[in-house]
Amino acid sequence: MRDGTTVRDLMHREFLGVSESDDLADAAELMLSEGADCLVVLRGGEAVGCLTPRSALTALLEDGQLEGSTVGDVMEPPVPTIEADEQVAVAEERLVTEGTGRLIVTVDEEAVGVVTERDVLAANPMRRAPEREIQRETGAEREAATSTQEVGDTAGVVTQSICEQCGALTADLDRSNGKLLCQDCLEV
Repeated sequence: MRDGTTVRDLMHREFLGVSESDDLADAAELMLSEGADCLVVLRGGEAVGCLTPRSALTALLEDGQLEGSTVGDVMEPPVPTIEADEQVAVAEERLVTEGTGRLIVTVDEEAVGVVTERDVLAANPMRRAPEREIQRETGAEREAATSTQEVGDTAGVVTQSICEQCGALTADLDRSNGKLLCQDCLEV
């Protein structure tokens, strides 16, 4: 399935977008009501940033309120982009090298969708096979591998696992309360 699959085949065509001038409190409410973990900040059709719960919370903690602030005041740099006609392997490589959980899919620099690490993982059944092997390890073996942070195999290929809290695909998991968690979930 993977050889001819493009990012266009995997992407979510429906995504939440806001503009830089939108009220931050309204954008935060939209994130909550939709259960979103990222809003794409658009200028016309071009992605110019993103708003995450972390950036909204940071604004709240620094200013003491969300009212009166705009999305543009606190937005983060844009999520990396990928052209819709790129192969899934290119998306997988970009996710790993950029250290992100999602890519904004573009056509002629206009945002048309979002592809996540979960989408890419689902498109590659061969990547899921090692995860079943990881689950068979004993807790002590998993603990030893995590504490030494062995994330690559002998061929130099980076391996990744899924955070047991949020489901993010990452090469950097740490154990907390009996779960393997990504850095974002550890900080919460």
